[in-house]
Amino acid sequence: MQDRVKILILGHGVLGGAVLDFLSQSGQAYDLYVGARDVERANQRVNLARYTAYNLGRYPAVDVLPIDLMNVEATAEQLAALRPDIIFNATTLHSWWVITQLSPDAYRQIDRARGGIWTPMHIVLVRRLMKAVREAGLESVVVNASYPDVTNAALAAEGLSPTVGIGNIANAVPGIRLAAAHLLSCDPQRIDVRFFAQHYISYRMPSTGTTDGAPYHLTVYREGQRVEPDELSHEEIFANVAGRFRRVKGLAGQSVTASSATSVLRALADRVERVVHAPGPLALLGGYPVRIAPTGISVDLPEGLSLEEAVEINRQCQKFDGIEAVESDGTVRFTAETVNVVRELLGYDCEAMALDECEARAEELAAKFAEFRRRVERSDGVHAA
Repeated sequence: MQDRVKILILGHGVLGGAVLDFLSQSGQAYDLYVGARDVERANQRVNLARYTAYNLGRYPAVDVLPIDLMNVEATAEQLAALRPDIIFNATTLHSWWVITQLSPDAYRQIDRARGGIWTPMHIVLVRRLMKAVREAGLESVVVNASYPDVTNAALAAEGLSPTVGIGNIANAVPGIRLAAAHLLSCDPQRIDVRFFAQHYISYRMPSTGTTDGAPYHLTVYREGQRVEPDELSHEEIFANVAGRFRRVKGLAGQSVTASSATSVLRALADRVERVVHAPGPLALLGGYPVRIAPTGISVDLPEGLSLEEAVEINRQCQKFDGIEAVESDGTVRFTAETVNVVRELLGYDCEAMALDECEARAEELAAKFAEFRRRVERSDGVHAA
């Protein structure tokens, strides 16, 4: 009889809570734990998951643990006592959707900086988590949701890289499969893809129907046979993703990210072999098709594409997201355009961030953004009056 798998979910917000729901409703033999600073709120979220699961005839085992990731020593003690098989990090100091709550004009302005500039705020908590995992002497699989395209690669310099990420590239794959199936007049189940791209394309292409020149690699298969570009153009696929198969986005569309996370977690927990799409596997930059197997994970490369070529595609693609480079010592260097945008809008000046600077940089950036938001709100109030 297979032992029950212990899965620790850190964070119970929009993403962590949705993943908790999916796992609670799975009917699998998981022992689920939610780690949070606010135990009362976490208990209420766990009860919501229980209510929903019970209505569906599922009775998950779920407990709450008091965990403050900023306290590495205490977190390590908790981890050593629990010894989870899998840890899912759904925490960050700056959720992606925060800037979308600004007025449309302010959002358009700040979005010009792209996602990479928020790296300091994404890396702080997962870095402390990985330090606690190391201090506890665990070999737990760590699945990271906090900008894994970049943070996983940067943390490798300290030997702290999580095992794999979730979301981002995975969020675009269902739309690509639907569009390809439509254009080839076949059932989507007959379509499989191998898609390589950094975070930028995963949110840009489904909105605009193009990659805006950002590099990527896409191979489409129909019943296991490669479909050549002259039979199915990528331009048609992408246009259909943003058109006929356009989905609800923003917070209301977060279930797509949660389902991508659940597919990774279940492949790991069920100890099956499965290909998923995920960012940051094996401390690599950007997103890849990843083969998860009981023996470990690997990048699932299509014929004619080497791992070096795939990494280079992501290295070039990340520049569209505001990341010039992730250096061998973990320093994250930002593009000149991104630096100029945040300098102009926020008064925040950061051309590069070393790993040991991340917490100070995150604190400064949070303060600068808070002031920017206050200015926007005051301005909106004046205009509204």
